Amino acid sequence: MGLAIYYYDTLDNTNDEAKKLVENYNISSGLIITDIQHNGRGRFGNKWVSMKDNFMGSFFFQVNSYKDIKKLQLDFLNILLNCLKKVFKFNNFVIKEPNDILLHQKKISGILVESFKFKNKLFAVVGIGLNLVKSPTLSNYPTTSLYKKFKKKITIRDFAVTLLREMKKTYLCS
Repeated sequence: MGLAIYYYDTLDNTNDEAKKLVENYNISSGLIITDIQHNGRGRFGNKWVSMKDNFMGSFFFQVNSYKDIKKLQLDFLNILLNCLKKVFKFNNFVIKEPNDILLHQKKISGILVESFKFKNKLFAVVGIGLNLVKSPTLSNYPTTSLYKKFKKKITIRDFAVTLLREMKKTYLCS
């Protein structure tokens, strides 16, 4: 399955944009990335604080069943984990189920899996937020960024290409 990358300077929400591309333009799969996301969200309606220069993106594609969607959460956490290990040559990233990746007990990433039906087809949307350069200050848990730890800047676009390659290799093309 070939996935195109759809890039936006600014969006309200990458998961919502995925749904719009399917419903309004009949695009069945892709990766949406943006520099600025105004209304990021996490599980249970929590707000995801999106900061410029961090990765905000959503994969979207058709799936066969709700059983497939249930499996996506852990699959994509592992894909992201593998990608981070390769890019930063560091093995101490930790998955905190159900949807986070931690670095030294601080959150660097969150994933939100959503689904919707369109024309009797089931679609999955996997939103990924990753603190590449900056991290928000949150009262309920500590956060950090990859730049704070590694002093290595990686652009949103470069990370998107790396993530797409890893996702295709380990998930969609296996």
